[in-house]
Amino acid sequence: MNFLNKILFGNFLINKGISKNWKLVICFFIMAVVMIFSSHSTDKKIIYISDLKNNITVLESNFIESRKKVMKLKMETNVASVMKVRELRNYNNPPKKIIIK
Repeated sequence: MNFLNKILFGNFLINKGISKNWKLVICFFIMAVVMIFSSHSTDKKIIYISDLKNNITVLESNFIESRKKVMKLKMETNVASVMKVRELRNYNNPPKKIIIK
C-alpha cells in the first residue's frame, strides 16, 4: 500500500536518483502524446472514409437513376412516339451499307 501511495502522490519524483525518474516520466509523457496524436489521426481517417463511402453510394444511385432514364428513352415505343410527333415514318427495309475501297 505504501508503494502505491508513493506512485499516486508522485513521491518517487522527489526521492534520490530523481534524474532517472524524470527521464522515465518524460519518456512516458512523449509516448502518451504520440499515442493520442495517432488516435486522433486514425479517427479523422475513419470519418473521412465513411464520408467517402456515403458519397459513393449517392453517386452510384445517381448513376443507376440516369441509366434507367437513358434506357427508358432508348425504348422502341418511346422512340416511335417521338418519331410520330416529328412526323417521321418507320421503314421496314433496312438501310444499305455503302463500302468505298
